[in-house]
Amino acid sequence: MKPKQLIILGVVLVALIFLYSFSGNDENTGSKSGLQAGDVIINSETLNVNDVTSLKISDTDDSVHLSRQEGSWVVSNRDNYKADFSKISRVLKKLIEIRVAEQLKAGASTYSRFDLSDPKEGSDGEGAGTRVQLFKSNNDSASVELIVGKRFGGATVDSGQQGGGNGKYIRLGGNESQVFIVADSLYDIESSTSSWLEKNPFSIDKPKDILVVHSDEEKFNFTRTEEGGDAVLEGLSEEEELNTSNTSSIVSPFASFSFKDVVVGDKAKPENTGLANPVNVEVSTFEGFNYKIAIGKGEGANVDSDDQEATLTSATYYLKYSVDATFPEFKLKPREAQDDEAIKDDASDEDKKKISDLVKSRDLEDKEKQQKDYEEKKKTWKDKLEKEKSFSGTIYEIDSWNAEKFFNKREDLVKKKEKEETEDEVDPGSVLNLPNEDGSLPAIPGTLIPGITPQNDDSGE
Repeated sequence: MKPKQLIILGVVLVALIFLYSFSGNDENTGSKSGLQAGDVIINSETLNVNDVTSLKISDTDDSVHLSRQEGSWVVSNRDNYKADFSKISRVLKKLIEIRVAEQLKAGASTYSRFDLSDPKEGSDGEGAGTRVQLFKSNNDSASVELIVGKRFGGATVDSGQQGGGNGKYIRLGGNESQVFIVADSLYDIESSTSSWLEKNPFSIDKPKDILVVHSDEEKFNFTRTEEGGDAVLEGLSEEEELNTSNTSSIVSPFASFSFKDVVVGDKAKPENTGLANPVNVEVSTFEGFNYKIAIGKGEGANVDSDDQEATLTSATYYLKYSVDATFPEFKLKPREAQDDEAIKDDASDEDKKKISDLVKSRDLEDKEKQQKDYEEKKKTWKDKLEKEKSFSGTIYEIDSWNAEKFFNKREDLVKKKEKEETEDEVDPGSVLNLPNEDGSLPAIPGTLIPGITPQNDDSGE
């Protein structure tokens, strides 16, 4: 081979080596570009948890808008009803801290495989995910947007088998080349508005008197004379008793109140909720709370489709309440005397004085303790009243089992007492089969019991 050809061949070889090295480096850079296993998905420089002022979650079926107003979180699309702060805190903390367990190279054409397509209102939802948007300050555009997809049930490779069986596919808005697997189920992220509402607006503790008034003015007045005692219905005759299967939820009402949703807008109008002609319930408690509750009965939903005949489902019930309180005054309860406080007949004046001083000291100590306990209770009552007042006036949709008993008539609440069965007196002898006077066994004439000599009634002997 000529020297000139060798030189040309060498130049070509060097060029090929250079091109191979360049393409190899470019491929490696591509495979490692973007977020990798172990990376935080939301960079703290992009968004700090304390900067989040609004959170929107939506899918093809529902959406919820949460916002922070004057330091408190509210549900914007429920007339700023108080939101479940503990749940919001969990979600924000999770989103800010969550890391990549494994990353996949994937584009828009493959999103539906992971349920990561954009959720569009009105679509059938197939292949669509749940959009999560985080806002800060008063920005109209989201600072961070995520799409949460379907569950990932396998083990990951890039992260040392993290996320096995309890992960999720997600993608980050603005990143159209990667899909991530995270080692968390993200179970709190849901678009249902009702799941974000503060769930414990009020509870009625230690009910004393319960007055139920129907829209036709029929009244039922239940009373208790002592805390924890049985309630008695006014006007109950001696032959009647309460039908406890229908009255138990009335005489101990809403000890743990629960609801399905908060009703707003046109749906909350009295003609739609039955609150134009409600059942009114007044409850006073042994702790001085007074509740006024209105329960409405709305119409059921009319079902009419190609798959189902037209039917009217069970009624929907609604409730609103108000509350005030007059707390009981402090009453000193007598202290139980102890054995060493007894004064013996032969006690000296000095011993009597010692015991007298001891009793005074203990009485004072007990009084201070009772006063302290009362003040602590009173503070708890005041806090409870303040919280419950903040929810009053809201219209709640409630479960039928929580409400339907209040609509019962007297014949459903009262029943006749069951008569106690009394057994007729029975001759013990007929039951025990005792021997007759002459020693013979009953129903067996002439049969004698060994060892018993029959008596002879003949007076001539």
